[in-house]
Amino acid sequence: MELFIQMGHGTQSLALEHLDEFGEGTIIISPMNILPKNMKNYVSKVHKKNGKVIIDPQLYYPRQFQKKLTQYTYWPQDNITSLELGQFDKVVKELSMLNKECNADVFLLPSITAKKVDDLWDKVQRMIIENAKQYALDMGYIHTVALSSDVVNDETQIEKVISYVEEWDVEGVYIVCEHPGKYYLIDRPLWVSNIMSLVAGIKRQQKKVIVGYASHQLLCMALAKCDAIASGNFLNLRWFQPEHFETIDENQPSRRAVWYYCPQALSEYKIPFLDIAKRMKLLDRIEPPDIMKNSHSEMLFKGSLPSSTGFSEKEAFRHYLYCLRKQCQGSVRSTYQETKNAHLVMLATAEQLLAGLSEKGIRGQDRDFTEILDVNRAAIAAFDMAYKFPLSQEWKNL
Repeated sequence: MELFIQMGHGTQSLALEHLDEFGEGTIIISPMNILPKNMKNYVSKVHKKNGKVIIDPQLYYPRQFQKKLTQYTYWPQDNITSLELGQFDKVVKELSMLNKECNADVFLLPSITAKKVDDLWDKVQRMIIENAKQYALDMGYIHTVALSSDVVNDETQIEKVISYVEEWDVEGVYIVCEHPGKYYLIDRPLWVSNIMSLVAGIKRQQKKVIVGYASHQLLCMALAKCDAIASGNFLNLRWFQPEHFETIDENQPSRRAVWYYCPQALSEYKIPFLDIAKRMKLLDRIEPPDIMKNSHSEMLFKGSLPSSTGFSEKEAFRHYLYCLRKQCQGSVRSTYQETKNAHLVMLATAEQLLAGLSEKGIRGQDRDFTEILDVNRAAIAAFDMAYKFPLSQEWKNL
């Protein structure tokens, strides 16, 4: 499983540096975060670094006003009702030209976030795909499947999506799912399990699957043989929320804390807690394993008090994505059972480490994975019951 960079605010330089570090990679471009006049130039920089480009139209909520998206010619200016009924002709035509100008690797087709999956929804998706064949016959298609939280929680509707996708003439799908609550980490096993089932159901159709707006909690998508998850720097690129796609004037000053991601604990910690860990001679437990050590966070473990090292938000983001990419790359094993076992071992290792740290008062607060361990275990158990046999048989061919 690969990690794609989900572009957002302040991600342009980060993404290019990430490509330098790994020698290749894929960037999911966000039109909301780059002006039309700058798009082609930025994409050329990505290609020069052996990177691939996917342009996300971000048409998830066309009735919401997002002033930067409206600057693109593909963005609908009026008659949203017709769009919701499948009139995507102009949108797809303009998008096809943008994708060709930017030499995008695949044509990511637009879709509106579904509040209900039924025959009408399927009909609209088919119309979008047919439009693509009219204007971009020579490109491969990845279709967007954007689902509301209510749909993701409904197993019946998830099964409908799988059934509909099987008939679509596309190479794969890009799945984005509305976050089910107000907390960063998801405490609903069914929500996680249903996404795993959705991925597995589509993968069994020999289609590619990318899950967007993901955090490290969705490393479990490896059990469904997911091709890639996409993540970014700020939390709004690690969870999919309607508010992110609406322009709201805010003049309040930023009071963001800097968080350090401990990959073996699947948790993030504010820097003052690293200071306490150092004082208690526990800092080495929080240091990344050798395979994930990187230049962005090494300053924290060289002997100085972590809060005095200058470790900033910039380094924190780059460290997070570096570690997450390494975790993604090692997440899929040669068999389904090996992949499942490795993931359960990862959760058990995190549990043991978190218990020891918590006992000493070192906690990740609302980014601590302790309460999420059982959520993911339950999701995996439910998924395993449904998909263990077919995936075990088909694993090498997915």
